[in-house]
Amino acid sequence: MQEIGPAPAPISRSRKVISEAQKTMFTHTRNTIGIQGAWRPLALLVSILLTLGPLNAAERMVRTIYYRGAEEAPRKAFLYGLSGKYIEVPFPRSNISDAMKLPDGGGEFILMPKILAEGEEFPTDAPRVLIPTNWDLTALLISPDPANKQFPIRAQPVNASPSVFGPGEMLWINLSQITVGGQIGNRKLLLKPDTSELMKSPATEGGDYPVYIDCVVPGERKLRWLVRQTWRHLPTARQLVFVQPLPPPQIATLHSVAFYD
Repeated sequence: MQEIGPAPAPISRSRKVISEAQKTMFTHTRNTIGIQGAWRPLALLVSILLTLGPLNAAERMVRTIYYRGAEEAPRKAFLYGLSGKYIEVPFPRSNISDAMKLPDGGGEFILMPKILAEGEEFPTDAPRVLIPTNWDLTALLISPDPANKQFPIRAQPVNASPSVFGPGEMLWINLSQITVGGQIGNRKLLLKPDTSELMKSPATEGGDYPVYIDCVVPGERKLRWLVRQTWRHLPTARQLVFVQPLPPPQIATLHSVAFYD
């Protein structure tokens, strides 16, 4: 099952940390004042570096999608870290958003419908999401939560880090109550209701591959065919594939969202 739940610019370092005059003084003069004067700029540089921390720490990014959200559903939110810093995140309906830097380096975040007033505390029932600190990229899948009167949404985090969910791979997300299975290129699919599954690349190179998908409807034991198609392999893209329920007598439809680094 898929695990559910990029570095600041380096500081420019001056080549002239110690001037030529200071070098001469340090080389030819052994008194205490000369040595202290020569090392003072270096000590200042070390102090700055210690204050700023690691130069190559990775930025943690987030992308959002509210797949087929209702017309009256929220179109954006403010994602807060526990530090009080926040970013505005959009809720696109059919595509995933651009990557945004998380507001802080913590692991817990809160979604708010508006910016908090100064001194205002987070409501106890505000939607919260846990994002492990070792995730480089998180995809937040937004869905409705009518029971939450504060903000009627929930957020499902998906580890979309390239080392986990790589180019050419697919994340299947079943939003229906049917069980889905079949052959996707050279991969087999078995997806139970309300679950997700990460699938490795279904083809070894670019081009087309066959897709055969069947399903089992609750209360039935027979297989019903769902898809008989040929799909194009996208070796440089990652894809979210949603299984969306339809009203009877229809069963479900599939929708793919591709995104690139």
